[in-house]
Amino acid sequence: MAKPKLITVTLNPAVDTAYQLDKLKIGKSTRTKNPLKSAGGKGLNVTRVATLLGEDITATGFLGGSNGAFIRDQLQQLGVTDEFIQVQGETRQCLSFIDSEKNQTEILEEGPCISECEAKLFEEKIAELLKDASEASGGQEAGCSAVLAVSGSLPKGFVSGLYRMILAEAKKSGVKVILDTSGQALIDCIEDGPYLIKPNLQELEQVLGYRCQNEDEIWSAMEKLQEKGIKVVIVSDGENGSLVLYEDKHYRVSTAKIEAASAVGSGDSFIAGFAAGMVRGYSIEQTLVLASACGAANAMEERTGYINLDTVGALIEKITVDMVK
Repeated sequence: MAKPKLITVTLNPAVDTAYQLDKLKIGKSTRTKNPLKSAGGKGLNVTRVATLLGEDITATGFLGGSNGAFIRDQLQQLGVTDEFIQVQGETRQCLSFIDSEKNQTEILEEGPCISECEAKLFEEKIAELLKDASEASGGQEAGCSAVLAVSGSLPKGFVSGLYRMILAEAKKSGVKVILDTSGQALIDCIEDGPYLIKPNLQELEQVLGYRCQNEDEIWSAMEKLQEKGIKVVIVSDGENGSLVLYEDKHYRVSTAKIEAASAVGSGDSFIAGFAAGMVRGYSIEQTLVLASACGAANAMEERTGYINLDTVGALIEKITVDMVK
């Protein structure tokens, strides 16, 4: 097996099933065409988009039951190296109902309980993959990095210690970690210094415990996070683009104006583009353009965590990255 350079972690994956409806009728029967099923969970969205970009991906996490088997089949079709731990429980299913006015109603299952033994197997697997990824980077002689993208929620019954273990193992291996989570898990992991975090404004304020009243205060908050050893802090602002603090450089990324079909999965697609830029050795400006193009391209698709490469190419020409200070 080839040694991985880009690993994705999805600890609480799902089979995402989307129904297109004229109207969701509560308490009544509603007819619909065939639903769209896909391997879901934020990390698997990252996996799919990065694969579509042409990257070789190794994916890990927990999978179980018939839903887990469906996801494994999807990974095989994509050509992704499947290093998921098989668990006794059934991988969750998440349902979304989208009406003719683009209102989206979601039903999200919790997911299975992970046993102590299954968690131990995962710890051994991630240590092995990180060691291989470190060797694959070849000392980064070509300016490339081995990257671990950790996305989404934790399995039922787990606290952030599992993410902190991953960050500690990655630090020992010299592998850069993109951490895309929220809530207490993000707060607890700040001190462990992931390479990149990407909160929205509300999540940023939750981490800091206070409100940001203007852009200067947002920049100041991002600088405080960078003092914890986080090299890249990105605060997303939806269709307005994002603010990016990279080392001591401040960037504003303006996204292209598009006709959006669904913004679900656009943040994951951004992460996929950023990770691809990192392993390719792109400059920070090139990486941000690719990431933003992927996020916008996903928003133009009805499928979650999906991009059209022609669309990405066209959007790259329309995205600007400006250093503001």
